[in-house]
Amino acid sequence: MSDPITKVLSQPFARRLGLWFGGVSAYYWGSWLYDYLFVSYILWTYGNYEGGLIIMFASVLLDLGTLKFYDWFKKDWLALETLKVTETREGRLGQVIKWLHNKGALITIVVLSVLTTPFIVTTFMRKGAHQYDGMSARDAVIFIASSVISNLYWIVVIGSGVSILKYLYSFVGIIN
Repeated sequence: MSDPITKVLSQPFARRLGLWFGGVSAYYWGSWLYDYLFVSYILWTYGNYEGGLIIMFASVLLDLGTLKFYDWFKKDWLALETLKVTETREGRLGQVIKWLHNKGALITIVVLSVLTTPFIVTTFMRKGAHQYDGMSARDAVIFIASSVISNLYWIVVIGSGVSILKYLYSFVGIIN
């Protein structure tokens, strides 16, 4: 007689849930550390212009590296491919995804770029599901557009916060 936990975890859906949980958790925390620690530090140290260039360069390298890893790993560890398949199904989630795609590529790119990363935008908007075949010319345009939008958004948001903190610190005499 096998252990009930082992029996549940041996099911394909349970394994997929575990992969998604681990993948989404790791990606979320990595993105959080990058956005709020690395970006804040770079903007504090180098300012919005020089720091912005450093951030854009680092972001492109990280997102391209993540995309290469995603294609090499050939597993849907962020559930993005499953979401693409869900679009063709009926139900509320399928309708929301279909609605977002039907609004046009530019609106989809802008909305997703502000909410997520260029890697996620590009992967989600690639044609087909579960193909893991790199970037086409269309995907490269989506990636570049998403990188510019996403990075400009974060530079403005975090740069504003850093500027306010610098002003407050100088106002009370902590920094010059």
